[in-house]
Amino acid sequence: MKPRNNSKFAFTLIEVTIAIALFSIIIAAIFSVLAVAKNSWKSGTSQLTVQQDARKGLRSMTNELRQCGVSTISGVPADGSNYTSITFNIPDSISVSGITWSTNVQYSLGGLNGTQLLRTQDSSQTVLANNISALTFSRTASDPATVNISITAQENTFPGLTAIQTNLALTGQVKVRN
Repeated sequence: MKPRNNSKFAFTLIEVTIAIALFSIIIAAIFSVLAVAKNSWKSGTSQLTVQQDARKGLRSMTNELRQCGVSTISGVPADGSNYTSITFNIPDSISVSGITWSTNVQYSLGGLNGTQLLRTQDSSQTVLANNISALTFSRTASDPATVNISITAQENTFPGLTAIQTNLALTGQVKVRN
């Protein structure tokens, strides 16, 4: 008789179970790192969006307010108080005979849930920025040609099971030219 060679190699059930458990732990750790990275990405994107929107709105307002005349500003008396909207006129044309002023231009909050910065002229509204939670204008009696603008932007994001609130406050001063 020939001796049998039973030297076949195989894994036992315990070895396979341990390998699966270790592999599962490694995969769970990788997925938790990816989930944290995803939440961080969403938070950063939210902050960037809020900042870009608020800056875009402030830049649009300051560029247009620089063109207006002190006498054309209404809705924001030079008393140092804060007001939520401003109405003014900008030059349409300038000639030897004088300045032809545009129809009223107004900046205010409104639109979707009252969180959009709106530019209104001739009953036509343009959205300049979203996620704006507060907007104020003020002028002082000592310097009525300077308009102070304050914008607060806010956005809530819900990556995963946590809520992240992004807040940003911007202020600007505009010296009207005309």
